[in-house]
Amino acid sequence: MSRRELFHLTLKGLLAWLVLSGLVLYFGEWLIKGLFPLLKAVMITMAPDFSPSLKLMKSAQSQLDYSIELSVWVLLRPIYLNASHFIPPGTELKSSAHLLHSFVPLVIEGSILLIWPVQGWRQRLLLIGLGLLTSALVVMATLPALLLGKLEISFQDIAESGSNPRAVPWFVDWMVFCEMGGRWLLAIAIAWLCITLQRAILRA
Repeated sequence: MSRRELFHLTLKGLLAWLVLSGLVLYFGEWLIKGLFPLLKAVMITMAPDFSPSLKLMKSAQSQLDYSIELSVWVLLRPIYLNASHFIPPGTELKSSAHLLHSFVPLVIEGSILLIWPVQGWRQRLLLIGLGLLTSALVVMATLPALLLGKLEISFQDIAESGSNPRAVPWFVDWMVFCEMGGRWLLAIAIAWLCITLQRAILRA
């Protein structure tokens, strides 16, 4: 690839990033609300002792700036922290995540798929369709772990202050991995999966 081609590809990537960021900014509220049922189902699977509830909180500084707030109620049995500390049933716990932060992997995946070289509109539309389908999977794989992981970290220090502390839930490690750059790698891997599937479908 020549320097000129690389320059044009970089410009197209920046343009795709800006367009997708704008779409997420204006339509993110509608999109995330549509995913709430799936997010709740994933959270119940990950943490069956919790009853989750999700809502959007609008920032006081901007009408387009939202946070996703998770409220969970501890169900019928107390949650063990250590030998002397438990979270009693009926306790409400909360955490939140910035909406635009949660959609960064979607913007990365979409940008790659929009600038990937293709030979016609049929291939491009197929790539976009696969991207739309897999983007929901990316959100399911990252956002529930982020919201639940923040809850768990908030009282893990209490657990480790006593004897026989509970084991750290697996999704806390996954959350840390995602926040350390794993979300970007996941988005790139999913984009490559879409490209591979597109090639396989067109060869069939």
